[in-house]
Amino acid sequence: MNLGIESETMEFKRSTAELEKAVDNIASMLNKHGHGTVYFGVAPSGDVVGQAVSASTLEDVAKKIKNAIKPMIYPEIKEEKLGGKTVVRVDFSGSEKPYSSKGRYFKRVFDRTEEMTPQELKRMMSATDNASLWENNLTKYGMEAVDHSALNAFYRKAVACGRLAQMALYDEAELLTGLGLYENGHLTNAGYYLFSNKKPVVLKLAVYVTDERINFSDINRLEDNIYNLIEKGFSYVKEHINWSVCFGEDTSRVEVPEIPVEALREIIVNSFAHADYRGVSENEIVVTPTRVEIYNPGEFPENYTPEMFARKQLKSMPRNKVILNTLYKSKDVEAFGSGFKRVYELCEKAGNRTDFSSKYGGFSFLFFRDVRDRVKIKKPSTEAEVFNLLKDDPKQTRMQLSLKLKKTVRTVQRALNKLSLEAKIRRIGSNKTGYWEILKA
Repeated sequence: MNLGIESETMEFKRSTAELEKAVDNIASMLNKHGHGTVYFGVAPSGDVVGQAVSASTLEDVAKKIKNAIKPMIYPEIKEEKLGGKTVVRVDFSGSEKPYSSKGRYFKRVFDRTEEMTPQELKRMMSATDNASLWENNLTKYGMEAVDHSALNAFYRKAVACGRLAQMALYDEAELLTGLGLYENGHLTNAGYYLFSNKKPVVLKLAVYVTDERINFSDINRLEDNIYNLIEKGFSYVKEHINWSVCFGEDTSRVEVPEIPVEALREIIVNSFAHADYRGVSENEIVVTPTRVEIYNPGEFPENYTPEMFARKQLKSMPRNKVILNTLYKSKDVEAFGSGFKRVYELCEKAGNRTDFSSKYGGFSFLFFRDVRDRVKIKKPSTEAEVFNLLKDDPKQTRMQLSLKLKKTVRTVQRALNKLSLEAKIRRIGSNKTGYWEILKA
């Protein structure tokens, strides 16, 4: 039996031993036509040669396609009899191009599969706006599935920053509808992942003792919605990085993080805004002695890097446009297309090194923690030291202060005189039995 010739939507493989190449063919057909068919057990000439099918064959094919093709597709895979011989038929379709295979993008040229050039990929992304149609699909959940606390917190934050008009009467259904997250009594996928109380998103958190990640000092697996996990992830990182205490010219104490927290938050928000939620996806934040790694389960556009978006001011390529628009309203996203630019500017100013690592099915952004030689703790002035000691105990004498500070009584007196002239302290009572009143906290 002969099935004819291969075409732009038909591919023949002798056996599943060619499965590795077949997933590239699938991606190319999706990018060209949005659908196609692959037969295993058919020679390139179209002759049916048969395919051995074991108990796990169909499952292995499905698993390979699921892991290789992004965005994820759900093909129909079945065993067929053609001319008395067994073959495996795979039918597939998808409308969320561009599709990648193992992180690479392909195009279909008649019966051939060729890799896209960066220019071709860019044109395809621009033509499709790279906005996920998945976001607008309706779920089975209604208002009963809404996390009211998270939605209210979002609303108050969005109104406070001026990016959302205050409602005459707060109405959750009206709010969600206006954001494009609720329709005909159902949450959209975007609304469900952003504000559902069903805890649809996973965030894995870990602090490892060494960079080899063998032993950990803390590990967590959180399930919640996107809006809550952004805050939980951000709080976790701030808790597990180092902070230095610096003193200004006055008596103020300033806590300085080893990594700019604004940059950390930007990447955490980015990881949730651009993640691929169509399959099993888990965001991760890992802290080791030398770095903080934030993993996003959504592939970065092939042949692009975060630095290219920061330096060349490329147009934003959002995977989840509705989710991104919503986070913009609450100012979790500062401005479209400016995230990486802000991160690099903040880190360069602070002297932090960063890096980017593509991983199978996603990517990681790395902040290096080797800042011990660059964070300079400014020694507080004598006036600041005296002032802080007096805040703890206003009855301390000059002699007591000099002993604690290991400075002469004369030096301490000069500091007291200066603080008095600056109206920061005032002496109440005699030198022996009186005390210092703190005028400025």
